[in-house]
Amino acid sequence: MAGEKRLFKLVRFMLIISGLWPLEIPNISKCKQILYEIYYVVAHMIYLTSPIAFGGALISDYGTKEAQALEDFSRMVFVILIIFKLKIIRSTKMKNMINMVTSEEMNIIKSKDRIIRNIYQFHVNYCTKMVFCIVVFLYAAGLINMFNGFLELYKWDKAMEFTNKTTIKPHIIPFWFPFDEEKHYILAVTYQIVHIYQTLAINGAVQALINSVMVFLRANLKILQHRIRNFDEFDIDDVHVINHANYAEKNLSEIVLRHQKLIHWVKDLNESFRNILLLEYSVTSLQLATTLVQIIELVHIPFNGTFFLHCFLQLFGIAWNANEILLESSNGLLEALYESNWYNHKKKISFTIYFMMMRCQKPLEMRIGPLGTMDLNAAVSRAKFAYTCLSVLQVTTKQ
Repeated sequence: MAGEKRLFKLVRFMLIISGLWPLEIPNISKCKQILYEIYYVVAHMIYLTSPIAFGGALISDYGTKEAQALEDFSRMVFVILIIFKLKIIRSTKMKNMINMVTSEEMNIIKSKDRIIRNIYQFHVNYCTKMVFCIVVFLYAAGLINMFNGFLELYKWDKAMEFTNKTTIKPHIIPFWFPFDEEKHYILAVTYQIVHIYQTLAINGAVQALINSVMVFLRANLKILQHRIRNFDEFDIDDVHVINHANYAEKNLSEIVLRHQKLIHWVKDLNESFRNILLLEYSVTSLQLATTLVQIIELVHIPFNGTFFLHCFLQLFGIAWNANEILLESSNGLLEALYESNWYNHKKKISFTIYFMMMRCQKPLEMRIGPLGTMDLNAAVSRAKFAYTCLSVLQVTTKQ
């Protein structure tokens, strides 16, 4: 069991480096904990200024540089979304949720049932690969953006060797500064690099957390299905099992309590992630559309292409995991209940199984605030709406 992989180990690491870890970091001194809190406050106070920088650039470019203004707007919306996520992740509800899932994960890893551990490890591997793909495209977009900026600076430097004409130095990100960025160029570029790092670290950590918690719930539903199918089986060497019929009844009662606990978890998860999912769902269409307009107009193709894929994977990754929770809590549990040996037991057990089947008619859902259920249909509708936004933006930019 010592070699078992943990779902939230990577999430914890990503939240810590982004400054978002809401709990005390174990095995470090009080002084280092205070320094970490200072890092969180300073880093995020700096990040809170970035919408002003993008807003200033948008005002400056609007009416003269339409393509650039669209890029400014797209980036500003993305940053504002991340700032809202910052506030939510550090909330008390999120602290309680992280405590709960990390504690429950240890109980699963310590389980004596090898099949339960295998089910959980399968989901850990699946989630690791999924988060890796989303984060890779996110970091690739950030690094491409940074590389393009330094490449433009290199070209500018080479061009200056053959001309006496003074031109403005290129920047990595189209920011507006309340000072002369030419005079304080190093300060301006440093701020831009810090902004890119923070964007990558924060958004990557939030995506890892959301998807990991959803996969954790799906894993627990799969484990519950395994327990339902085998509710009347016991270890023949277990000396505590005296009455086999009573054992099945007691085990089924524990399964019912576990099912109720999962229902409560989904309710808490909806309370914690409701605003994040609502923001993701509402903004993604506009984000995809503005990025597509820039791709069509051949503006920063490597960056915008990678960023578009990241946004697409981010939306459909969350939708897929939410859809799996919905399916496993309804069809998955119903199949497990039907496949169990309920017909070989007395009526009390059959009635409990029937009652659970009735409850499974109402699946567990991830909610998008007041906009309904988060599932694959919701993601597809966002993609369609993005196409509509694309058509409108194309007409607007051509005028």
